[in-house]
Amino acid sequence: MSGNVTDWAADKLTTKENIKSVNRTPENFLVVRSKDGYTFLVAVLGVQNVIELPDMEPLFAGATKPQFVMNVPSKTLWSGAAIRFIHAASAAFGTLGDISRAAATKDAGSYRDKNMGFFINAMKQHSNVSRVSYVYETAFNIDRKFGKSLIVAVINAYNMGAEDVRNAKDRFGHFDVVVKSSNYGSITPQAEAAANSMGAQALTFSELMGRLAK
Repeated sequence: MSGNVTDWAADKLTTKENIKSVNRTPENFLVVRSKDGYTFLVAVLGVQNVIELPDMEPLFAGATKPQFVMNVPSKTLWSGAAIRFIHAASAAFGTLGDISRAAATKDAGSYRDKNMGFFINAMKQHSNVSRVSYVYETAFNIDRKFGKSLIVAVINAYNMGAEDVRNAKDRFGHFDVVVKSSNYGSITPQAEAAANSMGAQALTFSELMGRLAK
């Protein structure tokens, strides 16, 4: 772990009203305390490319384990293997802003992003889906009972444009479907054309549910 990014996170937490970094463990985990006294440990990483399983394992190798892991910069991708390891360790991951949300649960290790949780649960409950697994934190491999598996990338866009689709391709690599996280807004014809040029589809959530059945 980089001391510099841990120092940065500790400094940023001092500006929060509801939580503070009050100490550090010998492992350099931040001891974070909420306004009402709930305390938990936060590990800070400084991975630049993709956060992989080997980045996670040392954090949980000792007797003292974090309940939450964050990375600086926040735009770094979390691999599916790293996410599965964190969740199996009864811990959570996310951004600096997510630390406040995790503190509010009074069980920081159980924190999960609500928006992605909605998508995951909806896909898992689909009658033609047998398994949903993380590729990255907002990209999923969907195994279906009938039909080939699909990789679905979820992006935060009100009106999905061609640039959103191209950015998703740059960020996640191959996907079969790119879906808007918001029920509002629209998908432009240019976004549909950009997705088609990649051999993919740009869909709304309701359209995705229909696609999973085919």
